[in-house]
Amino acid sequence: MWRRALLLLVVVLLAGCGSSSGGPGPATTRTAPPAGQVANGPEDQIDVAIPDLPLHHSRAPVPILMYHVIAPPPPGAKYPNLWVAPAELRAQVAALARAGFHGVTLDAVLDGWAGKDTLPPHPIVLSFDDGYLSQGKDAGAILRDAGWPGVLNLALHNLGTPGGLTESRIRTMVADGWEVDAHSLTHPDLTTLDAAALRREVAGSRAEIHQRFGVPADAFCYPAGHYDATVEAAVKAAGYRAATTELDGAAHAGGDPLQLPRIRIDRGDSGPTVVAKVRSALGSAG
Repeated sequence: MWRRALLLLVVVLLAGCGSSSGGPGPATTRTAPPAGQVANGPEDQIDVAIPDLPLHHSRAPVPILMYHVIAPPPPGAKYPNLWVAPAELRAQVAALARAGFHGVTLDAVLDGWAGKDTLPPHPIVLSFDDGYLSQGKDAGAILRDAGWPGVLNLALHNLGTPGGLTESRIRTMVADGWEVDAHSLTHPDLTTLDAAALRREVAGSRAEIHQRFGVPADAFCYPAGHYDATVEAAVKAAGYRAATTELDGAAHAGGDPLQLPRIRIDRGDSGPTVVAKVRSALGSAG
């Protein structure tokens, strides 16, 4: 009889240890807020809800955002939706950061996918096409405040022109952690060029960026998103690691590295709208 009582006492004590405030207790997880809803406080910050995977799961899909001019559009602007005001960009970056995203370069993504390095949780790339002064002046300050790098896709014919970036400004961006990639010499439709002109625009732009700024320019951005098999072959022959398109979606490690999709950000997109776009793209990437 006493043995049964002793055994029951031991069972009760062991159960109490597992549920006490000093014990391990049951495991809990927090999930991301619904699409379009931005986290508002520490209790809403995104944790990883995927069991048995590290925070830096390096083969995960990565959203690449596509920006152009960082300024309000002037009257009569040809493509007004490509103009994103600095206040809009600042709100978008803040919303993405609150939602748990971390800005990285495209080179960092490629290294992560190749197993050469690790990525932070929820990496995201912010890319800026063409080479407008506002990208260095305004986007540069916003990303510097956030501690994020950007990716400049430089069309070299904009260098030093009115409204274009200067060499000194680009060197400041590089010092702040930006990646500089090629967007051709003169921004033509590459699918219309003969072999020599295509090689000059693709390989020549990479060589000039490397010569001017001492960076590898490992990725190419197709001007206006125009490319075909011949253009893709020229990009591969020039030694680029990857190329970005205007195809919509999140980039993923299993896709063609010379056809990386991006997510276009338009004038008027709020912070929650951008977070919703990113989550939708990641969901579609599976």
